[in-house]
Order: sequence, then C-alpha cells, then structure tokens
Amino acid sequence: MPECAVSRHLSLGHMRRTNWKTVSTLVTMVVIAGCQDHSATAPVGATTGPVSVLMAPEGRPQLDRGNNAAGSNSDNTTVDFVVPPSGGTFLVGNHAVVFPANSICNPESSSYGVGTWDDSCEPAKGAVKIHAVVRAATSGTWVDFSPSLRFVPSSNPRQWVWLYMYNPAVVDASDLSSFTIKYSRAIGDPGVDESAADASLRTYVDPSSAMTMRRIKHFSGYTSSGRACDAAVEPDCYPSDVVIAP
Repeated sequence: MPECAVSRHLSLGHMRRTNWKTVSTLVTMVVIAGCQDHSATAPVGATTGPVSVLMAPEGRPQLDRGNNAAGSNSDNTTVDFVVPPSGGTFLVGNHAVVFPANSICNPESSSYGVGTWDDSCEPAKGAVKIHAVVRAATSGTWVDFSPSLRFVPSSNPRQWVWLYMYNPAVVDASDLSSFTIKYSRAIGDPGVDESAADASLRTYVDPSSAMTMRRIKHFSGYTSSGRACDAAVEPDCYPSDVVIAP
C-alpha cells in the first residue's frame, strides 16, 4: 500500500443488548492529503508492519472522539448487536466495528475459510445478528465474533469493514511495530499477522486517540496481543486451547 507524504501532524462495561444501537452518524470520511495512488496492494519490497494513521488509505472511517467511550468500559464483556443492510458503526466495549452498506456476505450461501476471503459473494439481504466476546489479560485483549462471517470483497477502502481496537499502550509510543491487530481463532491465542500476505490488512495506529485500526475480511476473532496468554504466570489468562469460534 503506498504511503502518503504529509507535511503536518495531523474504547468495556457489561451492557444489555437493548443498549446497543447503530451509531452510523459517528462515521465521517477522512481524506489524507498527498495521496495520489489509492491501490490496496503494497509495492514490491514494501513492509506491512503497523504505521501511523496518517498513512491510512483515503476513505477509511473515523470515529467521532466526542462520542467514543474508549477506555471507560471493562475489557471483559459480551455484546449482541444487529447489522442491517445499511451497515453502521457498532461499539463493542472499548472497541468498534464499522460496516459499510451491503458489506456482509450472505451467510447462507457464501463460502468461508482460508483461501476464500476474496471470493465474490452475494450480500446479505436482511439484518445479521452478531455476538461478540471481549476478554483481556496482562498480555493483551481479544475480541471474538460469531457466527463466522465473510465480507464482500472490494478494492475501495470506503467499502471495507474496519475494526478499531483501543490500546492505551500506543499513546506516545515511538515504536509502532508491536501493535499489529492479528487474526486469532481462540481467546488467549497469539494470533496471525494477516498483513504479511495481504497489505490491505495492515494496522494503522493513532496515538492521540489510543486506537489501532485495520481492514478485516472476515470474523471470527482478533487480538491486540503479540503473544499467547500464559495461564502459568497470568491469573487473568484465557487459555489458548479454548476455541471460541471456528
């Protein structure tokens, strides 16, 4: 993914399902100055480690900081929400998922699994119910979603599903290399860096809001941790052998 030259520096309490709503009005589009090439493919030899949010592609959604409860909620909770065909922004404790309109593949007909993320699919015509589990340990935070879903492929960042994860460790961080949001099949698992094979899945870091963010092509789970949770030394560990979603 091309990096854009810029000359200036530019949130989990337990809530019942009835308290969750679409907050699509929180989403505005960010235009990054100086971008001439908006391709999602990294040039040959480019690295795909976490970088500043200033390098994010044109069209990524931006959460309204005045309405974002990042950091004020517990990081051990469950959330149920319903995504309509029109999409929206959904808060999951201190974190959020942003769905453009018609971005979820029809779960009754679409393929699912490694190697299918970019397969064409029919968008879901009705609302899709989603259950999220959030767990935190000393080593990091995990957000797991069910059912397993795939998202409609697109080369346009405005049509991508984005995951935002609150991570206070990014504030004032000079080295962003450890803040990759990784795909994780199990709560407590160290996860897999999907951006190593797909540059459009790169993580972007915003130290000013303590948020990390990236495009996601599918559910089940993701983690802000760079290592496995170790039950032998971490009393708050969630074992890596407990698979929450396939």
